[in-house]
Amino acid sequence: MNPTNELFQAIVNEMTEGVIFLDAEDRIAYLNPAAERIRRVSAAKFIGRPIHDLHPARTYAAVDELLNRLKEGRAASRHRVIQAQGRYFDNTYTAVRGAAGDYRGTLLVSRDITEKKDLSEENLQLKKILARPFERSALIAESPAIKAALAMVEAVAPLDSTVLLTGESGTGKELFVERIHSLSPRRSGPLINVNCAALPEHLVESELFGHVKGAFTGAVGAHPGRFLQAQGGTLFLDEVGDLPLAAQAKLLRVLQERSVQAVGGKGETPVDTRIVAATNRDLEEDVRRGRFRADLYFRLNVIPIHIPPLRRRPEDILPLAEHFLIHFARRMSKPTPRLSAEARSHLLAYDFPGNVRQLKHAMERAVALGDGDVIEIADLPREFGGTVPEPVGEVEVGDLKSALLACEERCLIAALRRHGGRRTETARALGISRKALWEKLQRFGLSEKLP
Repeated sequence: MNPTNELFQAIVNEMTEGVIFLDAEDRIAYLNPAAERIRRVSAAKFIGRPIHDLHPARTYAAVDELLNRLKEGRAASRHRVIQAQGRYFDNTYTAVRGAAGDYRGTLLVSRDITEKKDLSEENLQLKKILARPFERSALIAESPAIKAALAMVEAVAPLDSTVLLTGESGTGKELFVERIHSLSPRRSGPLINVNCAALPEHLVESELFGHVKGAFTGAVGAHPGRFLQAQGGTLFLDEVGDLPLAAQAKLLRVLQERSVQAVGGKGETPVDTRIVAATNRDLEEDVRRGRFRADLYFRLNVIPIHIPPLRRRPEDILPLAEHFLIHFARRMSKPTPRLSAEARSHLLAYDFPGNVRQLKHAMERAVALGDGDVIEIADLPREFGGTVPEPVGEVEVGDLKSALLACEERCLIAALRRHGGRRTETARALGISRKALWEKLQRFGLSEKLP
């Protein structure tokens, strides 16, 4: 063999691009090893066969048109992107002609552009996110489930009806409340948030309805209460399912009478506020078990809106992740990183028991600890397949602290199960306040694990 031909043969055999040569009759005359790998075919079996044998029937017309353009001289080369075996390839077809200009065949070169295409799609998504006004209450809605919930929000926002938001902890119910308020006629009024689970039991009535000076020990001054603070606006009762039964009865009366009586006060004050409530509990089940008043449930459940968990709307995972990457990169004065293909795959495969809040914290950690412009799997928390920093210094102290925290978490879980998830009884049995219990549940991420 001619040494020059041997050199060319060696070069083509080592190329990572797939090389196929078609003769003037559109039959396969040569395939290099890369083409065999890409097409998953054997050269020995395909040499001499028509190019159509490498393509599905639906593409025959497009391939014929492309080859005819090359033969007739209407184009010197053509590009065509195809998808095969889950990857993308940029195919370049080039007419090969003799010295007299006669058509000898077509050279087909296939380049794997999967990573380039993925990066392009990531950049487009980032541009879409950057084009949005960056607001704290920005809601990412790519999934049909969230789009349906937002459509319901926009429909009921102009009304004054009571709304009950349901969904697991961490799904972003507070953002839906902000949306309702901002689209309502009350948007110029206050939006007052009340976390019912965090209120000490003996102060629930005072916090909601107010108190007069001297009403009880420690009441050194008058307090208007959250209902009056929300006059002309919206009152958000978060975790309303955790209110004690006694407080539920008084809340029902206020909703019916539209007036409040401060603790220690004699007269009543009319209230003009819209109520939006939220819970991560199954209130219908709580009603059946006597944990929640049926009449209050029906009073709150005028317009129910369910916010699905993140695992039920995978279309939102990557847009949300990229939104949080931009947010935390700006806050930390860092360049905005992008997610690697492996990190994206791990995020999409995870079931997110902590929902959007868990994803947000994961992206904050990734930005804080990442030292490059790409978020890799190792930058993600351990539950996603990432790593955690090794303890340094006095390891024994760190181990003891971890052991104590683990013991405290097990104690909380056992107490919650023993008392059927009832926080008031759980707090009483543990000898702590409801507020202290709520803070511990938040610390350990146990809100969504209640029975």
